Amino acid sequence: MSGENLKKATFAGGCFWCMQPPFRKLEGVTDVVVGYSGGTKENPTYEEVSTGTTGYLESVQVTYDPSKISYDKLLDTFWHQIDPTDSEGQFVDKGTQYHTAIFYHDDEQRQQADASKKALDASGKFKKPVVTEIKPFKNFYPAEQYHQDYAKKNPGQYGMYRMFSGRDQFLKKTWGESKGVTVYTTPGCNNCRMTKEYLKSKKIDFDEVDITAHEDAAEMIVDKTGQFGVPVIQIGEDFQVGFDEKDIDKFLKEHMAVTS
Repeated sequence: MSGENLKKATFAGGCFWCMQPPFRKLEGVTDVVVGYSGGTKENPTYEEVSTGTTGYLESVQVTYDPSKISYDKLLDTFWHQIDPTDSEGQFVDKGTQYHTAIFYHDDEQRQQADASKKALDASGKFKKPVVTEIKPFKNFYPAEQYHQDYAKKNPGQYGMYRMFSGRDQFLKKTWGESKGVTVYTTPGCNNCRMTKEYLKSKKIDFDEVDITAHEDAAEMIVDKTGQFGVPVIQIGEDFQVGFDEKDIDKFLKEHMAVTS
């Protein structure tokens, strides 16, 4: 499909570091950029948005091929990343810049977003009402380059932030699963290779982090597991060390409802 037929979707879900990876994994999504949406000042900076006085929300803009993925699928992915009942922000991050919102680009997106929000509100999934706003899209400014793909550039720091922010714990409790899987490896590690092949055989998507190239990730693993060995599988705030099919199966079942 040519670029002119691609569409855009814009979502605000709190810390934009955490919102970029889930959309990047979707087939049919061609790009995901973190940035700022909803304010009035041209070219806002992170420091300005962080004051909570600009009207901008930390957001992600998703470029997607509607012949391969539907807007409804993007909406479903969005809802599965946030606490839509929090009117103060998201998890550990509070302030207007961390409010949640769906910025619709056309009337079709507006109708789908409205229907999706109403269905979630009526589902009984949450005891409190869904407060995520649905707003017309008016602007989007990409964030500074160091914020783009932060999870890949700084896997250790990102992993620690996610763990202590409360996001993963909430999502696991709410949806009964955690979709974020990371495998920490080193080059030439045979057990790492077998672990990756085994996860692929289970049709489980995962991010790979080479700890020889990311000192912060290596330090985080030692801090959380008490050992330096690889492979290490991380799901949410929990870790599985080494390659053993039975242990991996048990770990996956506990976190992802995976069957053997």
